[in-house]
Amino acid sequence: MDIEKRIPLWSAFSELFLDTEVSTSTHTFIARQVLASELAPELVVDILWLEVFPALCDNLRSVAGEWAGFDEQWLCERILAVADRQVAAYSPLGLVAVNQVIDVVEVEWLACCAYLPTSFSKAQRPSLRNIKGSGKRRFWQWR
Repeated sequence: MDIEKRIPLWSAFSELFLDTEVSTSTHTFIARQVLASELAPELVVDILWLEVFPALCDNLRSVAGEWAGFDEQWLCERILAVADRQVAAYSPLGLVAVNQVIDVVEVEWLACCAYLPTSFSKAQRPSLRNIKGSGKRRFWQWR
């Protein structure tokens, strides 16, 4: 995992998970970051759905989620901890179902794709099983 190349995307995608309205300027900002990354559309989609989504989904499932923006260091630590399954991604106490957040983020991602080459909107989103499974914590680990 090339973390340095991912950080700008993690930060840009995190805007989709703030407890605020997502604007056209947010969509264009994310699209610029995606293009600047020079990553393949399939990888960009995986970064959104399998790295950022599991780490930040719960912010949109709570009553008063973060709205001012995520600290970059915290964001990186959170994404890496969830990816390594050191922490669970999805709280069982969320007021909104994970599937509902997937629907919301998918709409916003497609709005971002309006400012990107069509290959990005055609890149397949991972299955619901993979998205939800990427956020499950390991309760045991072979050492």
